Amino acid sequence: MGLAIGWTLLLLGGLWWNLERSRANTLALAAAQARTFADHVLVYRHWNAKHGGIYVEVSDTTPPNPYLAHLPERDILTPSGRHLTLVNPAYMMREIFPLEQQMFGLSGRITALRPLNPKNVPDSWEQGALQALSAGAPEISSIARIDGREILRVMRPLLMQAECLFCHAHQGYRLGEIRGGLSTQVDLRPWWAAGRVHRWGMASGALVLWFLGLGGLWVADRQLRRQEQRRLRAEENLRYLAHYDSLTGLANQSQFFGKLDLFLKQRRGPADLVAVVLLDLEDFRRINNALGRSLGDKLLQIGAQRLRVAVGEFGWAFYFGNGVFSLLLPFVNEASEAGSLAQRALAELQRPCLLDQGEVHLNAHGGIALAPQDGLVPVEVLRHAEIALHAAKGGEGERVRFFNQALGIQAVERVRLEADLRKALERDELFVLYQPQVDGLTGEVRGAEALVRWRHPARGVLKPDCFIALAEASGLIVPLGEWVLWSVCRQIRQWREDQLVVPPIAVNLAAAQFRQVNLPLLLSRILKETGVEACSLALEVTEGVLMYDLEQARSTLVALKKMGLHLAVDDFGTGYSSLSYLKNFPLDCLKIDRAFVRDLPGDAGSAAIITAVVALGRSLGLLTLAEGVDAPEQYEFLRRSGCTRFQGFLFSEPLEAADFVARLRRNA
Repeated sequence: MGLAIGWTLLLLGGLWWNLERSRANTLALAAAQARTFADHVLVYRHWNAKHGGIYVEVSDTTPPNPYLAHLPERDILTPSGRHLTLVNPAYMMREIFPLEQQMFGLSGRITALRPLNPKNVPDSWEQGALQALSAGAPEISSIARIDGREILRVMRPLLMQAECLFCHAHQGYRLGEIRGGLSTQVDLRPWWAAGRVHRWGMASGALVLWFLGLGGLWVADRQLRRQEQRRLRAEENLRYLAHYDSLTGLANQSQFFGKLDLFLKQRRGPADLVAVVLLDLEDFRRINNALGRSLGDKLLQIGAQRLRVAVGEFGWAFYFGNGVFSLLLPFVNEASEAGSLAQRALAELQRPCLLDQGEVHLNAHGGIALAPQDGLVPVEVLRHAEIALHAAKGGEGERVRFFNQALGIQAVERVRLEADLRKALERDELFVLYQPQVDGLTGEVRGAEALVRWRHPARGVLKPDCFIALAEASGLIVPLGEWVLWSVCRQIRQWREDQLVVPPIAVNLAAAQFRQVNLPLLLSRILKETGVEACSLALEVTEGVLMYDLEQARSTLVALKKMGLHLAVDDFGTGYSSLSYLKNFPLDCLKIDRAFVRDLPGDAGSAAIITAVVALGRSLGLLTLAEGVDAPEQYEFLRRSGCTRFQGFLFSEPLEAADFVARLRRNA
């Protein structure tokens, strides 16, 4: 509305300005016509005065001038009998003015300061004009209304010239002095009529422009309103996203902290408990990649809905991302209530999910922290719940753990151990052992697996079980794995320089290592700088790592195979491999996990799995290697099943480099 009023006022102001300019131009043209008329009159007068007047024939319209009666030559009679009378300039002008009025609509009048003829007496306007001209003004003009008409009146001065002294010297005028004025009147009606079309055109154009402007303002207003609505919706979406997860519809971590802080401050007494439960979907990332993101999102939505039902009126469910949910339970009276609710939520998550591809089972772990005993600030309570969750994921049996001081101490120890591990890479505290891999028929050493150890300055020699998971969680696994590759390749070069024939040495690649885009380039550089042939090195990748991203895994394996490296699947049988994908991988060996070997030959399930894996390897043209073979009966069963390679304490424990060389020499 304000814009429309402003536009109207602006347009009216512009129209008024243009009309005023048009009026000013019209008046300027009328004034120019008056000046032209006056110039003509002055030329006639000057010509007449220069000749001392002119003689014209006496008639009814032109009788002898009574004001020239004192001149003896005023009247003459021609030989032909014509009666002529002398006409001076003033007399002639009074005859011309009516003709101008009749022919051109212009009227003029001569006025005098000291008039002889009463007809030359100035009116009130002319008196004022004469005074202004006497004061030095070159011209006086104004608009007057006479008989209902608008008249432009213009007066220019009449100066005393030498020719005029003949008639007016007796009045006391001096040469060059103003003796009167030439007054001209222009009827403005024809001028206004001539400009009326132009003014109507301007008004019509302004009206059209006004309508167009209003239309443009209406369109612009609608656009601005739409933009404002979009901005408001975007701000609303931002506010929503700042507090809620768009996929699951659950509140996010930001809102979790706000609510938790509120309930911690509103606790009525030390007996009131506030419970925080963290739930982590096990291997969700792997399932998401295997089934596709859309189905993975569907799983999260199903899980979120189930948690809402499980929690009910006892609290709220939140989603932190990456398959991690949280429950805030501010109305529990005992720890057992929080435990029951957490178990109920866990059971809901683990119920089969029906998707287009069939049933999908989710596994989850939970960690519980209780305020006030586990903390009085939100960050501390959540950190303790994370510690409990980590303990549940790392332990066996219990899928839900409560935080306690012992877990806190373990967490502190993990932090210290992580700091020590960072220093271990700098202080050269890591070293590599080599466990032989033997041929099942001949007993000859056909290879070895490189196993890293840590010579801790306070705890002694640590096995990988004590620090590899920590390295993976902290991101140290990539530099640690690269160190192992360099160390093994340098050792192989040393053996080659010592003229030793060494079988391929296997190095296990962690998930983060295998997913590196530059892994083939890194291995190529290591092999080139150490001078080791690619066939001297074997790489082991777990089944779960391969299934994380099948396309990426295949492209990486193809690139490594083209380099000449041996490739093996470690811990085969523990994952969820699809044979249709496995056959497309350029592999050399399937490595049977020790979890199946441990219970041989008594466990029928393990025996059946091993028999199937060996048959699969044979059908795909792959070697099968069993690890963790520690007893003769295990070896006998595996040999009869068709397994061709073995690794375990029955044949050799992991050896120092020198001891491994000695074993090779005994083997020879």
